Amino acid sequence: MMEKNFKAQIITLPEAYEMAYRVSRQISESSENFEIVIGISRGGFPPARMICDFLNIKTLTSLQIRHYTGGGDAKQSITITDPVKIDLTGKHVLIVDDVNDSGKTLQAAFEHISSLNPGLLKTAVLHEKESTAFSAHYTGSILSDWRWLIYQWAVAEDLLEFLNNDNMLQADEANTIRHLREKYDLEVDKGLFKKVISMKKSYITE
Repeated sequence: MMEKNFKAQIITLPEAYEMAYRVSRQISESSENFEIVIGISRGGFPPARMICDFLNIKTLTSLQIRHYTGGGDAKQSITITDPVKIDLTGKHVLIVDDVNDSGKTLQAAFEHISSLNPGLLKTAVLHEKESTAFSAHYTGSILSDWRWLIYQWAVAEDLLEFLNNDNMLQADEANTIRHLREKYDLEVDKGLFKKVISMKKSYITE
């Protein structure tokens, strides 16, 4: 479990797109070319597709690793729950994720793919925490101040997990938005907040 109070920040789709562009430019200006992109499920799916688009890479597949759950909770161990199922022998492969935090997820993916004998293997992320123990080869931005990043494709999952943990799911809009600001230093657009709250029944277990 992470600290009870920590800073969080929502990364919008345009912001994520810009980071994917930066990563793609770095790759295009290097001497490396890739045939296959592997997105780490689930957060790596959107940036992996963006990078495929920028670099005209036609083969996109996935790898699922369980490490962090919604709302900043961390499991004690890393498990590859859905390994890569295509032949990577001799292929030039790029692993993509949204954020590289501790480095454990990216390292597990790198070690798993390495065992499949690719000809070239590199990693890319939109954001990397400066404190990571396993650095990506290509990074859109490096963050020196730690904060929990909430990408827009996971905003309902994370915000509702925060509110559920804090017993705030039934609070009114004004108090809930103030709670997110005061506890997580998180500013949430009211329009986005309404969309998230309207889907909370999908996250409430009896």
